[in-house]
Amino acid sequence: MYEIITQSLRKLVDFTDEELFTFMQRLKPVTLKKFSFYLKEGQVCKGMVIVQKGCLRYFSRGEKGDQTLGFAFEGEWIGDYESFLLQAPSHDFIEAIEDTELFTLSYADMQGLYQYSQRFERFGRIIAENLFISTARSNRNLLTQSAEDRYMELLSNRSHLFERLPQHLIASYLGIQPQSLSRIRAKLSNNTKS
Repeated sequence: MYEIITQSLRKLVDFTDEELFTFMQRLKPVTLKKFSFYLKEGQVCKGMVIVQKGCLRYFSRGEKGDQTLGFAFEGEWIGDYESFLLQAPSHDFIEAIEDTELFTLSYADMQGLYQYSQRFERFGRIIAENLFISTARSNRNLLTQSAEDRYMELLSNRSHLFERLPQHLIASYLGIQPQSLSRIRAKLSNNTKS
């Protein structure tokens, strides 16, 4: 049952069996129905989440509508890291896109794990570094790439999104309207037929 979680953890750090057992004892299971929220704007993000089964969407709401910041599928971590670290109200939302089974790791438990072993500190550092890199790339791509280039990059790096997510969420993640995504897809489809 926990194979997805242990594989995900071992990809990041070479945990011993004892450390994995200690880690797993601190995880709390949560089940979310499709379209229910793990986190809403104004709430404090009490735990970082790893997905066992399903999909979560991390997004902000603004004047122009929802802007999707990221997704998490099986074995992936997600959370409002700023709210989590500062234990301050979030400006964002985390919503289940499918019926989702997940595990949460509380702030207190994470701090306790850091004290337990250097491998846990390394785990925390790697998670933070990956989040920083992902955010920096996303911001840079929105500023420097065309919508078509962002689409092509997403298609080559995370093609599974197109199999599991509706078009309007992919458009939101790319920072464009669904109609623009339809035009890009039609244009590329016509180019491949030529």
